[in-house]
Amino acid sequence: MGEYDFKTGKWTINWENIHWGVRNVKTLMEWWGHHPALYAIEPANEPWDKSDLNVLKDYYRMARDVVRGINPDVKFVFHESFHRSAKVWNDLFPDDDMENVILDTHPYMAFWTSEDHVFDTASGYCAKYQEELFDSDTTSIKYPMWAGEWSLATDVCAFWLNGFNDFRDPYTKPCKWVDCPYSYMPEPYGVDFDRSAESIGPYGTFPYS
Repeated sequence: MGEYDFKTGKWTINWENIHWGVRNVKTLMEWWGHHPALYAIEPANEPWDKSDLNVLKDYYRMARDVVRGINPDVKFVFHESFHRSAKVWNDLFPDDDMENVILDTHPYMAFWTSEDHVFDTASGYCAKYQEELFDSDTTSIKYPMWAGEWSLATDVCAFWLNGFNDFRDPYTKPCKWVDCPYSYMPEPYGVDFDRSAESIGPYGTFPYS
């Protein structure tokens, strides 16, 4: 999308990049747009929650025009940029022009809930969504909604979960050290790392932590 200034919260938009993305959607649709296995296309996976939403919406509209112009039967799927909100998205397309449009959301419960036992995770998942069913800003979303990515993972203890040797989110429960397993592949294919080293990089730094 461009360059983001963490101090000011302002974007410098790179429209060349955005139009490059639209051209790639066009190329994919020209190659595969009429293939019988193609059911839907989503032009961006998990746009950042700090994305400029007006620019993102323009990108979605341009991408949908491309998809619809080549094969209007292909469903156009857009991710909600971590804003699952009718207030944010109901103006993306007019009420009379929503055919084959799907809103995509990614409910990874390890970031949201802290169940006491792994067997409780599924019920916690349901409870979270039942809670949101009573949230008018969610129920007022006018598009069909898909859970395009999800997991019943129970915690965020994995140290590489959010970057190189890095973590971003507070642990939902105490985490314990678990040694990395050895490769099941024989030499010379089963390459291991230096287990005697005190620490091994590279390391990431979450930019706004």
